[in-house]
Amino acid sequence: MERVVQIGAGGAGAATAYAMLKLGTRHLTIIDTLPSRAAGLVQNLSKFFHPSRLSTSEDAAGALRSAQGLVHATPTGMREYPGLPVPEEALHRGLWVAEIVYFPLETELLRVAKAVGCRTLDGGGMAVFQAAAAFEIFTGLTVDRERMLRHFRNMPQD
Repeated sequence: MERVVQIGAGGAGAATAYAMLKLGTRHLTIIDTLPSRAAGLVQNLSKFFHPSRLSTSEDAAGALRSAQGLVHATPTGMREYPGLPVPEEALHRGLWVAEIVYFPLETELLRVAKAVGCRTLDGGGMAVFQAAAAFEIFTGLTVDRERMLRHFRNMPQD
């Protein structure tokens, strides 16, 4: 993964940003409605990863032009917060889009991204695997993550 843009620098954004860098993203641009929060996350991540691998921006469309991936880590797209976190015209066919929102499972961002030709990943895995890990920590029991994921995907979205 050469260049990834992440929208959101809150708690979930901190976790996904760390994971993206740990998995080998060469450069991660972080954008947040509060530029100081994005800068703070970059500063914290720079303790673990070379600072040249990180930047902030206030221009999502500009940052996405040269990106191969988009991670969306804000509540935008939930029923209570409808809409898109980036301008629709900023999405391009060479982009993959990963979402953390899981209710609804198919957000407006994912619908638009699919229509443009992007590869997409919904937030279902985030919900299920986070719940599975918590269950195992609290109970000491091992869970069948694939079964949980199948069950989650078959749940009514209303």
